[in-house]
Amino acid sequence: MTDSEQFEELKEGIREMVILFKTVWDEVEHQFSGLSREEQHRIFSLIAPFITDTFAMAASEGVMEDFAKPSSKRKKRRRV
Repeated sequence: MTDSEQFEELKEGIREMVILFKTVWDEVEHQFSGLSREEQHRIFSLIAPFITDTFAMAASEGVMEDFAKPSSKRKKRRRV
């Protein structure tokens, strides 16, 4: 893999992380809309390191592809 390919891969990873954090922030704003902005930031600051650690661990174990794959759908059981 060339340096430019590695750089592009790094940029793509960073882009995906930014989108993920933006999504999490949007959800924090939605779920905690009654709280002040400062309190929302505190909640986000508790969640963000967990996300970072989870992805770092997954990347080191080579399972990042598993996050992108949709999980199999569960079959619904009919209640009788």
